[in-house]
Amino acid sequence: MLKLLFVTLIGATVIYALMCLYLFLAQKSLIHIPYEQLVGTPLDHGMNYEEVVLAAEDGAKIHGWFIPNPNASHVFLMFCGNAGNKSYMLDAVSMIYKLGYSVFIYDYREFGKSTGKLTEDTMYSDSELAWNYLTQTRGIPADQIVLHGRSLGVAMASWLATKTKPAALIMESGFTSLGDMADFLYKWLPAKAMLKWKYDNVGRINEVTSPILIIHSTDDELIPYSHAQRLFEEAPGTKELITLSGDHLEGYIESGAIYTNGISQFIERVSR
Repeated sequence: MLKLLFVTLIGATVIYALMCLYLFLAQKSLIHIPYEQLVGTPLDHGMNYEEVVLAAEDGAKIHGWFIPNPNASHVFLMFCGNAGNKSYMLDAVSMIYKLGYSVFIYDYREFGKSTGKLTEDTMYSDSELAWNYLTQTRGIPADQIVLHGRSLGVAMASWLATKTKPAALIMESGFTSLGDMADFLYKWLPAKAMLKWKYDNVGRINEVTSPILIIHSTDDELIPYSHAQRLFEEAPGTKELITLSGDHLEGYIESGAIYTNGISQFIERVSR
């Protein structure tokens, strides 16, 4: 009996250790799910656009779309979620475009046609590369640029907002940190302690000096609404929280005017 108990304990320990090892080794692919194949272009949604290729210092090529809107008051620099590529964001891009704004959106390294090695540091440096493209190459004033991150993209938007002074920061369906998400998703494992990737939005939000708009659905099944509440509590200065209905991927569509009117009215208020 004791031998059986010992063998069972050893087996359970080995399985647990293997699960920890897998989580540690596979964390990059669990966090990022890149698709190379595009499922459309802005033209499919009635938007003219320019293909943009940005060259990073290490030789990586970052592919993006600049979608100009005549007489736009602002340009939205949009950051994608963790799966797909920029073409999977076209519905959201179209909604922002129809509000009268221009949009620049690009693919992370290893997503779409973008090349180079994806790391947390290069995710941040490439966001700055996109910012420099807008402000230096296109000559767009910083106070006319809105940083809009969705889900994983909130990490790049929030980081960039601590390094620049945009018109506003929009954090849509975002999480407080990957560590908090690890605790939520893998309660039975020491996942937070094993994380090499941090994406600590809540840890840096008090460094943001621009107005902050937080958007989240109470029905979000992937990232709890409580993350938005905490981000809102920790956010300094001018801030608003828009509550949507619908799941993580479709909440902005299901909520319709709550989403679009909320964004346009917020930008109008903070731009006065």
